[in-house]
Amino acid sequence: MPNYGDPRYWDERYKQQNQTTFDWLENYHTLRPLLTHLMDKQHKILNIGCGNAELTEDMYDDGFKQIWNMDISDVVIDQMRMRNLHRPEMKWETGDCLKMDYEDDFFDVVIDKSRFTYNYRYSRCNTVWR
Repeated sequence: MPNYGDPRYWDERYKQQNQTTFDWLENYHTLRPLLTHLMDKQHKILNIGCGNAELTEDMYDDGFKQIWNMDISDVVIDQMRMRNLHRPEMKWETGDCLKMDYEDDFFDVVIDKSRFTYNYRYSRCNTVWR
């Protein structure tokens, strides 16, 4: 079984999948009604485990400009940064979401798309509280 927590696994996978995208489960078109209901376009949004999904690209094109994308893979962050040069306000960084240097309450919204879309699809919950 792959070690999904190891950045080397993801680096190798994204090297092999260069110039491709992959959206787990749902895409922005499907999630848009819920996301636009829950978020304001001025919110600071952190997308953890962004991978090479198109979700935040579509969000950006829809008016959400303050988006930070984080992943443990340097390879995918470099690929996504290059692919999104025409979206200058979008930020890309390699990092571990459990070890961030941001101040408390810096972000208004944190998206973990895989968890969010799983809950949306299977339990139909509107908000996940922690």
